[in-house]
Amino acid sequence: MFDNGKLYFTDDDALEVLGKPSTLAHWRSGGRSPGFIKLGSRVAYSGSALNAWLRSRTVQPTEAEGAGAEAAEA
Repeated sequence: MFDNGKLYFTDDDALEVLGKPSTLAHWRSGGRSPGFIKLGSRVAYSGSALNAWLRSRTVQPTEAEGAGAEAAEA
């Protein structure tokens, strides 16, 4: 999704998929954000860190969860 060799700053439009800059700041303060780099007062994320973070948050549904969703739809 993100270019592994690129740095993304908090005002980068590509980060909108993750949320608002204020959401990212909240995640950083709570230790839930992707790994980030402090450059003076600016914050940057490497594309590779963003991709790794997204992979780590991927949920694979189990068969039981799939059955529950079908039952809820019926």
